[in-house]
Amino acid sequence: MALIGVVALLLIAAPIAGLLAWEPVEEGNVKVVKKWGATTDTVFQPGAHLINPVSQSTVSLSVRPQSYTMSGKSTEGAQQGDDAITVLTQDGLRTDIDVTVRYRVDSGQAVKFYRNYRTLDSAEERLIRPSIRSVLRTEAGRLPVTVIYTGEGQTQLKAAAEKELSKEFAKAGLILEAVQVRNVELPSEYAQAVEKKEITEQRRQQKQDELAVEELEAERKRIEAQGQADANRILAESLSDEVLAQKYIEKLDETDTVYIPVGESGYPKFVRSLDSDGSASTASSASDSSSDSPPTNSTRNATSA
Repeated sequence: MALIGVVALLLIAAPIAGLLAWEPVEEGNVKVVKKWGATTDTVFQPGAHLINPVSQSTVSLSVRPQSYTMSGKSTEGAQQGDDAITVLTQDGLRTDIDVTVRYRVDSGQAVKFYRNYRTLDSAEERLIRPSIRSVLRTEAGRLPVTVIYTGEGQTQLKAAAEKELSKEFAKAGLILEAVQVRNVELPSEYAQAVEKKEITEQRRQQKQDELAVEELEAERKRIEAQGQADANRILAESLSDEVLAQKYIEKLDETDTVYIPVGESGYPKFVRSLDSDGSASTASSASDSSSDSPPTNSTRNATSA
C-alpha cells in the first residue's frame, strides 16, 4: 500500500514539476535567470527552456524598440501636462523643445540592464529623461535663436544628443536607435519679430518685382519709340519731291477729289520744286490750257488747299 501511495504521488507530482520547470520565452523578449533570488549571468533567448523550479526563477525583459517622448502637448508626452525641454539659447532667449528618444534593451547586455535599472520605466526616469535634458540644454546654449529653430540647428541638436546618449546607453545595457527633435517652440516676442521681418521681406520683394516690371515696360516703350522714330526718319528721307509728285499723279487716277497743297504762285508746292528739270513748265502749261478749256471730271472736283 505504501508503494502504491508513493507511485501515485510521483505520478501526480511529475506533471506538476514538469509544468513548473517549463520556461518558454516569447519572441521580442528575453528572460534573466535568478538563483535563490540573486541575478545570474544566464539569459534565456526566445524559445523553450527548463529551470529548477525550487532554486531558480526568471524575469522577463522586452527587447522590442521603445520610445520616450517629452512634449509640450499633454497627449504626446510620457508624462501629463507640458513636458517640453526648456533651454536657454546663446543669446539668452528661452525656447521649448519637443523630443523623442528611440531605444531598446540590448539582449546581449540584459543582465547588466537588469542589475542597473530592473525595468524600462526606471531606466526612462533615471537615465533617459535627465540625460536628454542635459544634452539639449548644453548644446542649445551654444546656438543663437536664429539657428536653433532652423533645420540645420535641429540637426545639430540631434547629432549632439545621439553622440552623448549612445555612450551613456551602452554603459546601461541599452541601444540608442535615434533622437528625434520634433519641434522647437520659439518665444512669442521673437516669433512676432520673425513674422514682421518675413512680412517686410515679402513686401520688399514685391516692390522689387513691380519695379522690375516697370523697368521692362519702360524699356519696351523706349525701344518701340526708337523704332518708330527710325521708321519716321527713313520715311522722311525717302519722300523726295519726285516721289511726292508721283504719289499725286497716282491719286488723280484713284479718286474724284484731290487736295493739293498750293503755293503763293498757285502751283502745287512739290511741282514748283521741279522747275529745275522742266517738269514744272509742263505742269504750268497744263494749268494754262486748262483755263481755256472746260474742266475735266477730275479737275472739276479738285479743291485747292
